[in-house]
Amino acid sequence: MRIIFVASNKDPASLNIAENVIEKFQLSEKTVDTEFKVFERKKIKLIYVDIETIFLDKLNIKYDADLLIILSKHTSSKGLSSLTVHPTGNLSNEIKYGGEAKHISYTNPWYMSEYFLNLFNILGKWEERLHVSLEVTHHGPTEIEVPLFFVEIGSDIKHWSDKRLGEKIAEALYITLAQNEVTKKEAFVGFGGGHYAPAFSYYIRKENVAIGHMVPKYALEHIDQELLFELFKKSLLNKPRALVDKKGISSKKLAELISFFDKYSIEFLKV
Repeated sequence: MRIIFVASNKDPASLNIAENVIEKFQLSEKTVDTEFKVFERKKIKLIYVDIETIFLDKLNIKYDADLLIILSKHTSSKGLSSLTVHPTGNLSNEIKYGGEAKHISYTNPWYMSEYFLNLFNILGKWEERLHVSLEVTHHGPTEIEVPLFFVEIGSDIKHWSDKRLGEKIAEALYITLAQNEVTKKEAFVGFGGGHYAPAFSYYIRKENVAIGHMVPKYALEHIDQELLFELFKKSLLNKPRALVDKKGISSKKLAELISFFDKYSIEFLKV
């Protein structure tokens, strides 16, 4: 796997994680004919950009990689101490935070889920008060053709700059990427529940499965048939499978989804 980490010079959490990634992966700065600072070792590369990473679509970068891992801050009105991971995309017509309306990125369920599990295992032994979770699909970028996901520190400047959190993320990334290839477990697209995907976060810890794109309850009303198919395609699922948070979805929307799944022979589980 050729991996590119992307860090933003405008994001303190991104810089914190990047510094620890460079150290953990023993990356060295390369002199290249580009405006971007690059660190590299074997098949691992880190690129610094000068815009917020949610707006990466604005940059004309050719990513010679199999996977992008975007290093970022996470913001929360509650200022929670948290570490999150999620795929990107706009599930409605709102494009305030980058990307195109009703467009989603490609993602890699197996690497994203493996990172989440490794992070959870590391942090569970280190800091019980820290919230470690998946997040549902949201914000940009949406137009990059390489699978990607965001890894984040939340939720304020104190946490963004906490070197210990940067170290733990780098450790989880290193464990994840030290394998030549992660195991391709049975993978799903998630439907229902809240923004922090508690049912899906719990399910992939409990069962030997992976998850790609996730659509929360609040976004289900915006999802049309075209976007439904895109969610499976851009989660790289050869055989579409759905995971439904049965307590996090209205009975009306659940019936609509089941009708769609039955019509197109899509396997689904209610959790």
